[in-house]
Amino acid sequence: MTEAHDDNSKIEDQIVEKVAELMETLDEVEKYNVVDKCFKKFAAIVISSVIILIIAHIFLTSSGFLMAYNPAQRFFLSFLLVIIPLSGVASGILFVKRKIHAVKTGEWKKELSEGFPSALKKLSNLNWSKSFDAISSGGLGYSMYGLVKGLAYWIITYFTLGFALNITTYIILNQTQVLGGASVWFSLLITFVYLKKELSKRFNEIRALDKLHWELRRLEYDLKNVEF
Repeated sequence: MTEAHDDNSKIEDQIVEKVAELMETLDEVEKYNVVDKCFKKFAAIVISSVIILIIAHIFLTSSGFLMAYNPAQRFFLSFLLVIIPLSGVASGILFVKRKIHAVKTGEWKKELSEGFPSALKKLSNLNWSKSFDAISSGGLGYSMYGLVKGLAYWIITYFTLGFALNITTYIILNQTQVLGGASVWFSLLITFVYLKKELSKRFNEIRALDKLHWELRRLEYDLKNVEF
């Protein structure tokens, strides 16, 4: 009798632990959903800053405004344009992070500390359909946020690298635009190396969300067929 009671106790503890893991993951999903909701504003901020950069660059190169300066000064003035998208990306990221930090998490911990009955109640009251939708939309928003962020980093790297290469070739060869489109590929490589760790983390988190989605569906099915 005691052994059976101990076995039941272990099972109940395992269920409480699993529910705690589930609630923590759903808290993370809630943060991803904030990213999804903020994505349009984030993208608008970043894309607007990039468009302003491109327009300003075209204007300066086609209007002859820079002709009044020597080559070194032109390079410096062109480099200052990078501040525009850099400010846009920084503002966008800070905006998203501020929204994420505003998300309330862990409110379930006090209730779950009461043990198995509370864990069972949490599962019973869980809105499964809403949770499935939240996981799907959260994963999509998180992916798109990473895509736009990576694109913005690449554009900034491209202009910064182009400036650095032009300065170098001007000092050594007294010429600019020597490498042509090579800076596009170099900047892409640099961006990938810089964001490699973050990209790997983002990929693993998205896979974890997919796994959670199917685990929740299986758990929902099990709960419908089990009586406590």
